[in-house]
Amino acid sequence: MDGVAALKAVLTADAVLVTLVPADNIHAGPLPLNFSLPAISLATISIVDRNIPAPGATRHVRERVQATIYARNYPQQKLITRAARRAAADKINPEVPGISAVTIHTEGAGPDFMAEDASIWMGTQDFITTYTETR
Repeated sequence: MDGVAALKAVLTADAVLVTLVPADNIHAGPLPLNFSLPAISLATISIVDRNIPAPGATRHVRERVQATIYARNYPQQKLITRAARRAAADKINPEVPGISAVTIHTEGAGPDFMAEDASIWMGTQDFITTYTETR
């Protein structure tokens, strides 16, 4: 388990967000071919282990996760981005199998852009997930 799994668990559990983006359209990793809109793709940007002088059976990890929102139009993309931020912001100890002491905070947002040929509006929102995992 990792920060992507933690963010996916929080997003797919949020009733407001899944009315905008079905839980089956929130993916860890790249979207499948011929995906339907709207959708969210989650990917790791960076991971830092918090090493301590006398490590035990676990380690604390800080992971930056990017959510890329795919929508039919710009207003829908902005609405989904706001809903994802609200769903995941400042989550303390959500239940995520395989990891513990999970915390999720919002981080920077990226640019808005459009795939003109496919007429897909996109934007990114980063999250910082911290958690404890077994070594």
